[in-house]
Amino acid sequence: MSFFNELKRRNVFRVGIAYAVVAWLLMQFADVVLNNITAPAWVFQAIMLLLAVGFPIVLIIAWAFEMTPEGLKKEKYVDRSQSITPQTGRKLDRAIIGILVVALAYFILDKFIDNAPQTDSAETAQSVSNNESKIESSSPARSQSEKSVAVLPFAFRSANQEDRFFAEGMHDDLLTQLAKIGSLKVISRTSVMEYKDTTKKIPEIAAELGVATIVEGGVQRSGSRIRFNAQLIDARTDEHLWAETYNRELTAENLFDIQAEIARAIAQALQAALDPEEEARIDRVLTSNLDAWESYQRAVRMRQLQTTEGLSAALTDVNLALEYDPKFAAAWSLKAIVLLLQYWFYDTNPETRDLAWDAIERGRSIDPTLPELDIAEGYYQYWGFWDYEKALPFMQKASAALPNNSRVHSARGYVLRRMGDWDNALAALERARELDPRNILAVADIITTSNWLHRFDQAGRIYANIPESDRDNPILLEAIGDFHLQSSGDIKSFQHLNHLAFASGAVSPENTWYSSLYVDDFDAALQEVAEWQERYLVTNYQYVTKDFLTGLTLYYSGNPEKARPLLFESLQEFESLLQENEGDFTILRSLCFITGGLGDQQAATNYCKASLDAAPRDAFSESTYLFDAATGLAMAGETQASVDLLKAMLDSGVGPTVYPIMYHPAFDGIRADPIYTEFMQQYAPEAKQP
Repeated sequence: MSFFNELKRRNVFRVGIAYAVVAWLLMQFADVVLNNITAPAWVFQAIMLLLAVGFPIVLIIAWAFEMTPEGLKKEKYVDRSQSITPQTGRKLDRAIIGILVVALAYFILDKFIDNAPQTDSAETAQSVSNNESKIESSSPARSQSEKSVAVLPFAFRSANQEDRFFAEGMHDDLLTQLAKIGSLKVISRTSVMEYKDTTKKIPEIAAELGVATIVEGGVQRSGSRIRFNAQLIDARTDEHLWAETYNRELTAENLFDIQAEIARAIAQALQAALDPEEEARIDRVLTSNLDAWESYQRAVRMRQLQTTEGLSAALTDVNLALEYDPKFAAAWSLKAIVLLLQYWFYDTNPETRDLAWDAIERGRSIDPTLPELDIAEGYYQYWGFWDYEKALPFMQKASAALPNNSRVHSARGYVLRRMGDWDNALAALERARELDPRNILAVADIITTSNWLHRFDQAGRIYANIPESDRDNPILLEAIGDFHLQSSGDIKSFQHLNHLAFASGAVSPENTWYSSLYVDDFDAALQEVAEWQERYLVTNYQYVTKDFLTGLTLYYSGNPEKARPLLFESLQEFESLLQENEGDFTILRSLCFITGGLGDQQAATNYCKASLDAAPRDAFSESTYLFDAATGLAMAGETQASVDLLKAMLDSGVGPTVYPIMYHPAFDGIRADPIYTEFMQQYAPEAKQP
C-alpha cells in the first residue's frame, strides 16, 4: 500500500492519464492529416510506436523526478517538507480535465458529423474542414453528360493482403450501389483499376474515361473500427462537389450503410434523382455477417479470373461465405454463376448445371427480387440449355435494375446476338463498352461481332480509335487478326497477330493452329498441337483429342497414310463415346471431320448431317457449323454437298467470308472440281486461289 501511496504522491498516475489522453488526441489528429494526404501506412504506425514507447519513459521520469520552484530535480534530492507535489497534482488535475473536455468535444463532433443529415446540393454550399464535412456547391441544373462519374481505386494504408481485399471489396460495393442509379453514368471497375496509384491528373483521367466527375477515397481498418473518406471532384474545375469521412464500428451493416450514404450523396451532388425502386435497392443489406461479406468479396475477385484455378478458389470462398451466412442471397447467386462458368467453359457436366439451379432456388427463397439472381437465372438458361428466348427476359430485367452494370449489358448483348437480333445486340455491347471503356474485351466484342456481320467499316473505325498502348492486348490481337482475314484475305497479318496473341498464353491455341494451316506451315501446326497441355479439349462447342488433331493435321499436310492410323483410332474412340452420349453435337462434329479424313463418303455424309441436326439453334454460330460440316464433306470428296453448305453460309451474310474457304487445306482435294470452280467464280470472281 505504501508503494501505491508513493505513486499517488509523486503524481505518477496523473502523469500517465494526461499522457494517455494527449497521445489519443495526437493519434486522431495524425489519422486525419495522414488520411487526407494518403501517407504510407508506416508513417502512422511509426507515430503509434513512438507514443507507445514514450509511455513507460514518461512514467519513469514522473517517478524519478519532481517539479520544484527551481525546476526539475531528482526526487531523492528534494526535501519532503519543501515538496510541492500537491500543488503540481492540482495543476495536473486541471490540465487533465481540460484535455478530457477537448477529447470529449472531438468525440462528439466526430460522431455528429458521421451521422449528420445530408442536405440538397442545389441549395447549400458549405466549406470543408479536414474533409470531415460535406462539400456542395450551388450550381445550375446539370446536363445528362455531367451526371457521369468514375470511382478510382481506394487508397489503403496496410501491407496486409486481407486489407487489400477489404479495400477492393469496399470499392466494388460502391460501384454496385452506383450501378443501380439509372440517371447516372458510372464507369465499371475494370476500366478504373488501371488508375490505381496513378500519377495522372484528374482532368486527364476523366477525359480518358469519358466522365465529368471523379470519386477518390481511402480506407483504413483498425481493430473493430473502420475509417473511410471519399470526395467527389469536378474534373473541369478541380472543385470538391462533396466530401465526407466516416468513422464507424466495423460491422457488415455499417459497410452497407456507408456505401448507401455515399451513393445518395453523389446522386444529390450531381442532381440525379432516385426513384423508389432505386432507393429500396440501395438500402438493401445483403448480409449482417462481416466474415461472410469478406469471403464473398474474395470469391468475386477469383471469379473474375475465369480460369479453372480461379473458379475453384471462387467456389471455395463463396461456400465459406454461405457457411457464415446461409441467408446471403447474393452469395447463392455468385455460386450459381461460378458453377455455370465452369459448366460452359470447362467440364460440361450436367450435375454442375443442376447444382447451379439449386443455388438459384436457395437464393430466390431468401430474396426473390435480387437482380443478381436474375443474372444467374439468365445464364442458367443461356449456358445451361442454349435457350436464348428464356434467358433474354432475365437479362433485360437485370439490366433495368442495374443500368450501370457493364457485365449485364454484355450478357444481354450475347443473348441477343445468338438470337440473331444484330442491331440490338450491338447496341447492348456498345452500352457495355461505354460503361467500361478501358476494358479491351468490351471493345473486342464489338469488333468480333462487326466482323462476323461483315460490317468491316465499323470494325475498322473502332480499331482505329483504340490507343496505341492497348493494341498489344492478346484478345484484341486475335479479333484484329480475324478482321484482316475476313475482310481482305490478309493471311500474313492473320497468322502474325494470332501467334502474338498465343505467345501471351491468354488465348485459345485453336486460331494459331488454323493460321498455320492457312499458310501451309504444317510443321508449326503439328508443333502447336503437340504443345497443347490437355489430352482432351472439351467445351460446349467441341470435343477433340490430341491424336485426332495430329491425324487431321497430317492429312491436311498431304500425308493421308500417316494420318490414317491416328484417325482410325480416333474413330473408334469417338464412336464409343457417342454410344454413351447419344446425339452429342460436339462428338458428331468431330466424327464428321474424322470420317471425312478417312475418305468414308457415306459415314461422313451421315455424321456431318447429324452434327448440323444436333447443333444448338444459334444464329451467331450457325455459319461456323455449316463451315465445319462443309470441310468434312470436302475431305470425303462430296463436292456438291460441301459447296451447297458453303453457299448457304455465304448467302446468310454472317460468319466466315470466302477467304477462309480459299485458304483452308480441307478444300484442297476439290479445288479442281468444276463444281467448286464454278462456285468460286460466282462468289469470288476476282479472288486468287492459294
